[in-house]
Amino acid sequence: MPNALADPEFRAMYSRLKPVGREQPQSVDWNAYGDALRVAGLTTRGIRSMTWARFSEAPLGALTEGTSLIGVFSDGIFECLGRKRLMSREPKYRLIDFGEVKTIGAVEHAIEERRIFTFGIEFTGYGGVLVGRLEWHAQTQRLGDNRPTILATERERDRVLGVIRDIVAR
Repeated sequence: MPNALADPEFRAMYSRLKPVGREQPQSVDWNAYGDALRVAGLTTRGIRSMTWARFSEAPLGALTEGTSLIGVFSDGIFECLGRKRLMSREPKYRLIDFGEVKTIGAVEHAIEERRIFTFGIEFTGYGGVLVGRLEWHAQTQRLGDNRPTILATERERDRVLGVIRDIVAR
């Protein structure tokens, strides 16, 4: 697959992405991203939404990784920055297949002493097994009105959750 940004609709959606909280844009190799989509059986035309967020498959919130580009597709969540695996040089990406998900829920955590607010979406499968988690973090300052940062971060989580719920409801 060519450079993912070659698709004008995909490029327009990407250009509208706004960073929120601590989730800042990252460098993406768009050719490798396109290869990862191809290997995953997805196309740029199938994307419903995008966001900068953290992705984890581990059952511990502390093991959430750094910010990545998250794509919401009709079949699931696609996480990729257009990197390649070190030894095999295959595209590096992760998926959450909605077919494996039993429940989708919003979660929120606050670490008061560090002033970090976490807004997430957890995907659990059968038996309560965590299939994956998306998180958005807002770190506030000691003094001043932090409500706009916190609310913007929560709104981004709610926006993505709304798209996901619309897809799953069909």
